[in-house]
Amino acid sequence: MNNADITIISVAKTEEDRDETEFFTVGSFSEEEKGFVIRYSENAEIGYESCHVTITVKGESVVIERSAPAPSILTVEKGKKHHCIYGTPYGDFAMGINAFEVKNELSEKGGKLYLRYSIDINSDFVSENELNINVKIN
Repeated sequence: MNNADITIISVAKTEEDRDETEFFTVGSFSEEEKGFVIRYSENAEIGYESCHVTITVKGESVVIERSAPAPSILTVEKGKKHHCIYGTPYGDFAMGINAFEVKNELSEKGGKLYLRYSIDINSDFVSENELNINVKIN
């Protein structure tokens, strides 16, 4: 496991709005049997304070796990729709994740990961999202 500088740019587009957030943190990066693993902690500015995030990447399949107080497991896999339960401090809800694009440019030296996917709740469109993650090993 290596210490890593992690930069995340998140874009969410709805029919009326576009929201872009950039987040920098120090976390860890490793290559394991299950794939590349990125770990970091969120703060109140970008999510939920005290949440730990683990992103596991294997080929074009990405699993994003967030711990309590807002637990969730999102699976983003190119060409497939996955359903998940998304936790918030106010309650949980069912969400659909439909991935259009997954670009995995990670190696043992770090690298980049790009995801483009849509989110729906009860089959109602919520947003189209992009996630750009850059991992630089310290």
